Amino acid sequence: MYHYIKEKKNNDFPNLNYLEFKEFRRQINFFKKKFNILDNNQFCEILYSKKIPKKKSVLLTFDDGYYDHYNYVYPELVRNKISGLFYPTVETIENNVLLDVNKIQLILEKEKNRDKLLENIFKLIHDLKNKKKIISNISKIKLESRWDDKKTVLIKRLLQYYLPKNIRNLILEKLYNEIVSIDEEILSKTFYINKKHIQEMHSNGMTFGGHGHKHFWLGKLNSVDQEKDIKKTINFFKKLKIYNNNFSFCYPYGSFNNHTIKILKKFKVSFALTTNKNSLTKRNLKERFVIPRFDTNDFK
Repeated sequence: MYHYIKEKKNNDFPNLNYLEFKEFRRQINFFKKKFNILDNNQFCEILYSKKIPKKKSVLLTFDDGYYDHYNYVYPELVRNKISGLFYPTVETIENNVLLDVNKIQLILEKEKNRDKLLENIFKLIHDLKNKKKIISNISKIKLESRWDDKKTVLIKRLLQYYLPKNIRNLILEKLYNEIVSIDEEILSKTFYINKKHIQEMHSNGMTFGGHGHKHFWLGKLNSVDQEKDIKKTINFFKKLKIYNNNFSFCYPYGSFNNHTIKILKKFKVSFALTTNKNSLTKRNLKERFVIPRFDTNDFK
């Protein structure tokens, strides 16, 4: 599982948690020597046959549809005759907006003082009618994370899903404008891939799957809203004519529930990827809609 892949010299946001491009190239060389690098169809054959290959194998997946993936990853994979599996979010392509997850990351990248950020958030909450209920329930938020300290996790959770949608949108917009202050539409055009990128990459052997229409925490939506989001995602790829029987889905934030899996099965999605840290083995091979992945940052 990969996200940002950048070069330090060409990076406008140096404090984002990214993988240096030279390290990505080093990893690709390592995988070529030690593993069989699968394409999407080969991976599906393993799932359908329920047979683990004798040689250790790896599938390379890239989340969120960043321009990094077109600018750095795609040429490197083509050069090495490797196919990657890419999961862009639809709304960034259709509407030139920044995802909430990325707005939050950019705010955290610019403002290092987590106490100051939390203070600003709570000041804004203080003016709300239902502030007591909101504040009293904050202690229920789980703050465990493989990557972030508890204050950072709290900021992310408040702005990702915990606060009511209209409230968190107002707070997020205010913080973004004050701290990042880059025009959202202009930035989005250089931050994410577009339709032409997708079509070019697909014509040169890259595969695409769904990552939601709006990058919601699907597990926190009701089944009706989940189905709307997933259906819009699938329709987008059908219009681009790159949808096929081996189409897969990658859960935004790794969030899903039983409703999500039922909806994916209804639309005949082939498999789905989680953010759970593990290998695919004979034990979990049959669980096609809860496939684990290793994050590139899990390895030194």
